[in-house]
Amino acid sequence: MYPWLTSPDGYFPLPSYFTLLMVGFMLATYIAFRLSKSQGIDPDDLLDLALYMLIAGLIGARLLHVLADGHLTDYVNLCLNPLEVEVPSFIHVPCADDADCLKREAGELCHPAALTCRPARDCFAALKFWHGGLAFYGGFVLAILVGLRFLKRRGIAFLKMADLCSPVIAMGLVFGRMGCLLAGCCFGLLTDLPIGLEFPGDARPVDAQGRCPQNYDLLTTESGQKVCVIGSPALAQHVKEERLSVPARHSLSVHPTQLYEAVFCLMLFAYLLFWRRRNVRFTGQVFWEFSLWYGVGRFVVEVFRNDDRGVWLGSSLSTSQIIAIPFIALALVALVRGYRAPPVAPETSVDS
Repeated sequence: MYPWLTSPDGYFPLPSYFTLLMVGFMLATYIAFRLSKSQGIDPDDLLDLALYMLIAGLIGARLLHVLADGHLTDYVNLCLNPLEVEVPSFIHVPCADDADCLKREAGELCHPAALTCRPARDCFAALKFWHGGLAFYGGFVLAILVGLRFLKRRGIAFLKMADLCSPVIAMGLVFGRMGCLLAGCCFGLLTDLPIGLEFPGDARPVDAQGRCPQNYDLLTTESGQKVCVIGSPALAQHVKEERLSVPARHSLSVHPTQLYEAVFCLMLFAYLLFWRRRNVRFTGQVFWEFSLWYGVGRFVVEVFRNDDRGVWLGSSLSTSQIIAIPFIALALVALVRGYRAPPVAPETSVDS
């Protein structure tokens, strides 16, 4: 687990997840750019669209995280009443005034009654996607809506462009999930399989005053025990659920769900790019097959995940599973209609 590729206190800190996300985007854009002429698409239009979709994708992914992952109240309070926000790494830090919190790097506000630290007022926290917290389907939906508008104004058929972009979206997701692996998020259920991963960290009891070392999170277990934790979210959850006793230096073995999805997306990328786009029966086939197979693959992977699953249907279905269902249904309908229609010869060569 390497949440930072460079030192977070250095001159050029690089968070693993966001850095790999941007590398994936740039590589995907480059591949699509190289293929665009052979698909009868102006490369300049492709680059313009990529920038619009990057912005829309980040905004949409962040909004879905804020609305569906149970953090909306905290984001609202960060703007309106930050004293109500209990950050796990600040809540145990004692203070007499705001200066104490600043000195201990534990936020900027001292709660006047609790005399513990709170975060500074931040009305833009919900938009700070570089801190993590992105939900793919939110970005995918908003990028499609923005793309529809952009392509209509340029006079380009949506499905034609979607067929070009779908394989590289799958490739970009490979980098995103590898970023998740390095960051330790999106972890899986407990497993005894040899492919299981244990994520590092440190869990220890609170001191005699009920406090934790600097930067540690103060957690309350299901039985009410106070524990200090730093490191992987999997370790924190296992301690909170009392599946793991303290002290502990790593989580229990869990399914590497980040790798499951990364490998699946790599296979989907290879299939769409090297086979399907060269054997197209109708326009939109590549896009709808991406929507179908990614939806199915994501639905299955979600079954093995054990991080926060969203708040819309409790523990029944995750947010991503809920959104995947209509995409799968739409894709099936579109594919059936496409196969029933007479085949259409491709307008241009698909060779790069």
